[in-house]
Amino acid sequence: MEKRICLVIGIALAVSVLPAAASTEEACEIVISGDLNEKPATRGPELDKADIAIGNFLLFTIRTSAAGFTVAERERIIYLRLTEIISNERVDPGNFRLTDVRGKPTICVGKYRLVTVYPNDAEAAGCSSEELAQQWLASLRTNLPEVAPCASAGAPVTYDVGVGGVLLFRLRDLDAFATLRQRGAVVESRLVDVVSKASMLPITVQPIAEAHAVYVGQQRIVTATKKDAKLARMKNTERLAQAWADNLTKALPIIKAGLPSTIQ
Repeated sequence: MEKRICLVIGIALAVSVLPAAASTEEACEIVISGDLNEKPATRGPELDKADIAIGNFLLFTIRTSAAGFTVAERERIIYLRLTEIISNERVDPGNFRLTDVRGKPTICVGKYRLVTVYPNDAEAAGCSSEELAQQWLASLRTNLPEVAPCASAGAPVTYDVGVGGVLLFRLRDLDAFATLRQRGAVVESRLVDVVSKASMLPITVQPIAEAHAVYVGQQRIVTATKKDAKLARMKNTERLAQAWADNLTKALPIIKAGLPSTIQ
C-alpha cells in the first residue's frame, strides 16, 4: 500500500506555498534514457506491470506502456534514474517536486527527472494523471529517503506538510519528536481535523515557551521552533509562524471547497 506524506482529502493539486518547492519550476535538466533512440536493453518476457521498489519499500507501480516504451523498458529506465539520483542528489522530502513536461505531470528529484505520469498510467490506475502523480510523489517522499544513503550529510532534512494535496509549510526541527515524519504526521492529523469541521475558525499566532504556535480556533496546529526559524532563514519564530498562518489562511478555504489552487 502506497503511503502519503500529504494526505489527499480534496481534489486540489499539490502547489507549494513555499518558493523552494514550487511545482511551477522548470523541467528537470538531467534526463537519462529519455529518447526512443536510447532505449535500454531488457531481458525476459514482456511485463504486464512492474513494481518499482527498493528492498521492502514499494515506491509505485508501472501498469502500462507509454510514449513508445514498454513496461519493461520503463522499469529499466526508472531504476537507472534512481541509481543516479541516489548517488548524486540529496534524497529527502524537500528535494522532490512535481513539474510539467509537455503537458504531463512529471516527478523530479533535484535536477534529475525520475518519471512522467501518462494518460495510459492514469487510466490503468482508475484516476486522473494529476491524482496518480500525487500518489507517486507522496510515496517517493515517504519511502525513498528510508532506503537511500545520505548523499549530503550536512544538508538540512525537511518534511513538507499539507492537506488536500496543497503543501502548507515545511518542518525542519524534530521539536521533541523522534523523527520529522512523526512530527509531520501529528501536524497533518490536526489539519485533517480542522478541514473536516463545517465552519471556518480564526487562524492566529500565539507565543508558547520560546517559540510561536499557529492555532485554528482553539486547536494548536504547529509550533515554529527556533531551529525551524533558523533553518528557514527567518528572523525569529514569530515571523515564521505568521508566514505559516498566512499560508493556512489562503489555503484552507480552497481545500474545504475542493478547488484547485495556484497559491504562491
